[in-house]
Amino acid sequence: MVAAFGSLWVETHKDGTVWRIGPEGDVAAQIADSTSSRADSRFTTRSTGIAAGFGSVWSLTDDALVRIDPTSNEVVASVPIAVPHALAVGEGAVWVVSGPGQIRLIKIDPSTMHAKNFAQLGTSVGAIAVSAGDVWLVRFSEAGGMDRIDPTSGALSDLPVGYNDRFLVATPRWLWLINTGGAQRIDPTDGKAVDARSKKKASGSIGASYSHGVVWINNGAAVGIDARCGAPVEHISAFTGVKWWWTGGIAQLGRRVWLADPAGDRVIGLPLD
Repeated sequence: MVAAFGSLWVETHKDGTVWRIGPEGDVAAQIADSTSSRADSRFTTRSTGIAAGFGSVWSLTDDALVRIDPTSNEVVASVPIAVPHALAVGEGAVWVVSGPGQIRLIKIDPSTMHAKNFAQLGTSVGAIAVSAGDVWLVRFSEAGGMDRIDPTSGALSDLPVGYNDRFLVATPRWLWLINTGGAQRIDPTDGKAVDARSKKKASGSIGASYSHGVVWINNGAAVGIDARCGAPVEHISAFTGVKWWWTGGIAQLGRRVWLADPAGDRVIGLPLD
């Protein structure tokens, strides 16, 4: 899910629909054929399938990137992409990882919707983000590591940090690598780890996001940590029985933090103090 344009935008893979949900939990729209309708298998869960930017909501289907107009709540454009896996928005473009097979980074110009192969990636990608003028990707492999890509030239730097992290959360100061409830800060100015190792913040992590100075982790509870130092700031229980391979979004909208419960087919809004 993503919070944008005064609403939550939530993917459901049962029927390939994106739901628009208001700050009080009202369903404002259900947008058909706007996300993947293929059930995520255990080891290929997508890290980020929906994002907002350039006046639109962007979502991945089984074979395309789609653009949703938040005024009309309709899909207004799409770009065919082979097996899209993850997306990020920033630095003048929408970025989509395409794979499996030959893993590629696709750059889409939002003004023209033109897509081009921007970079060849040597291994699977676990997560993607845009921060401090660069595109960042976490590699999912035995060796681990990250790639830092110049969004203009495509120059790629291999960074020896990160290891099979599922979520890469950009904040104003740090990049946060998050996996199985652990979190580690990366300095986007030089790509170096601030923390020597990942520090446990939650019992697990099936979703992560940033809002208003807080990095939020979904582990069946809304776990909030200070985005500057990682100190705990919030823990609100919501549901149990979380499986580590699930994907369930989390986002703050207004004075609630919202969690997706994959087993319950529901979104839960938890009031903040």
